[in-house]
Amino acid sequence: MTLRWPAVWILGAGQTVFWGIAYYTFSVLLVPMREEFGVSSAVIAGAFSVGLGVAAMVATHVGRWVDEGHGVVLMRCGAWVGGALLLAWSAATDVVMLYAVWAALGACMALILYETAFALVTRALADPQRRLSALASVTVMGGLASTLFLPLAGAATTHWGWRATLRALAVVWFLAALVVDRFALRALRAAESHAMGQPRSASVSLPDARLVALAGLPFVATTFAAMALTTLVIPMLVDHGQPLERAAWVLSAFGVMQLPGRLWLWRGTRAVPASVLLVAPVLLQAAGLAVLAVSSHLVVAFVGVATFGIGAGLHTLARPWLVPHLFGVSAAGRVNGAIARAQGIARAAGPFCVAIAYERVGSASVFAVLAFLLAVLWPLASWMARRASSHKASVPAT
Repeated sequence: MTLRWPAVWILGAGQTVFWGIAYYTFSVLLVPMREEFGVSSAVIAGAFSVGLGVAAMVATHVGRWVDEGHGVVLMRCGAWVGGALLLAWSAATDVVMLYAVWAALGACMALILYETAFALVTRALADPQRRLSALASVTVMGGLASTLFLPLAGAATTHWGWRATLRALAVVWFLAALVVDRFALRALRAAESHAMGQPRSASVSLPDARLVALAGLPFVATTFAAMALTTLVIPMLVDHGQPLERAAWVLSAFGVMQLPGRLWLWRGTRAVPASVLLVAPVLLQAAGLAVLAVSSHLVVAFVGVATFGIGAGLHTLARPWLVPHLFGVSAAGRVNGAIARAQGIARAAGPFCVAIAYERVGSASVFAVLAFLLAVLWPLASWMARRASSHKASVPAT
């Protein structure tokens, strides 16, 4: 059975909802939770870090279970349990309960977000070109998450409060879980059964660990930087007198500006140099952080977030598309898994670390330091691009 494209787009739509609610709305709810619980931003952000830490810890186990053919069951369970946990979050009465809920939500995130979705698509599609197009389709839909849910959550929180907002979002989550279960997961299971019946290459050992670390460093660094941006932009703007709803609109640019690059790659027909995917995204994200370091004015912040988003959109697809060219198709899964785990640790550490830094030195210093660190990675990204080019690592583009 061939996987039909509607199932891919529905899976992507589910990613929009799951990412938007589980990942992005936390930054909108941080301020009202901080005020109600009477604690610092760092304490509230720590709950998010705990969740991301749990997600990183269980990622390798989830990957193994997916390889054993349990991916559909995992995503189904994660989706339904995740909705119940949103309701539990809305009922949290103290920080201890908030942390407990987010530890469980972290496990659900490992079951339902990109890595599991990518693995399901990869196992369901044997043809490399169709597989890459499907992965791009999923990320195009997922890129809408912040654009849709940040302003939605901001407006709802302003008018209803954070608890009622979470209950409303839980309803949206359950509806998405139902649609994905009915129209995407069943098709993925059937297509996977067919595709996995095709001959597969034997497993190989992981390539040189040093090369894997060098290849992954830019992705891990930009992941940490993205966590800083999504964690600090709204508190920065609110603390400078901007309404929460407007601050959420600024951060929503992070998602929508990821789409142009992804659409370019999804619709592409001719090859693009590896430097476009490895070097340009790092420099764009460094530039976006530098803009945020210069001024907290609403328009300037929007430009900084948008610039960062363009680079992040390209970088999301750079890893799953280019790793096979750098290390070979037979080793791509293991390399991607190793890098993804490091990225998960960066996501977990990011909110807590930058929240502490923000309280001590301010947002301008945090963004300036991160911009400098990404700029320093330019030589490494250029070297990896040349190495990828030597392996004829190019991807379709317009």
